[in-house]
Amino acid sequence: MMAAAAFVIGGGIAYMQVNSETARVVEKPSTIEPMAGAAQVGGDFELVDHNGKTVTQADFSGAHKIIFFGFTYCPAVCPVELQKMAKVLDALDGTDIQPLFISVDPERDTVDVMKGYVEQFHPAIVGLTGNRAQVDAVMESYKVYATKIESEMMDGYMMDHSAFMYLMSPDDALITLYPTEDTAENIAEDIKNRLNAS
Repeated sequence: MMAAAAFVIGGGIAYMQVNSETARVVEKPSTIEPMAGAAQVGGDFELVDHNGKTVTQADFSGAHKIIFFGFTYCPAVCPVELQKMAKVLDALDGTDIQPLFISVDPERDTVDVMKGYVEQFHPAIVGLTGNRAQVDAVMESYKVYATKIESEMMDGYMMDHSAFMYLMSPDDALITLYPTEDTAENIAEDIKNRLNAS
């Protein structure tokens, strides 16, 4: 079943580190409340794309958007979700869809790191990063949970974060969310049906 309009903040990829004897939380989780309605998700932002250009929400208005929040040091979920995003884009070839990958780890995800990372998945994906304040602001507006988990294996820490693909309208309203359980085929079919019905 496709994602409902509401979701539970939390989850993410660091469950192995949380259960590990060497892992401990080094930052407190966000106090963001779960969204009460789609109108509360999203909003203006200012970030830097993977080519070093400062961009805002307005630069992507006018097209449907698929957005995923993650980080380049992610060992499992993020690369799988970006591969899934690439398959969705290929299935929707010719459709005006803008894919965005927004970092929750700007301290490590510099412009150069983001550029090398997103180019491994699909040429249309735009990687976005920024300073800590910019990233925190966009995470808050999209109700994204993320916190550092200390790890001896992954450069000192991992990021535990919520993992949904957001489908946003051309006027930047949330249409729906796709959890990790949804396949590329299901997501592409759902988007096609929504676009054909609009």
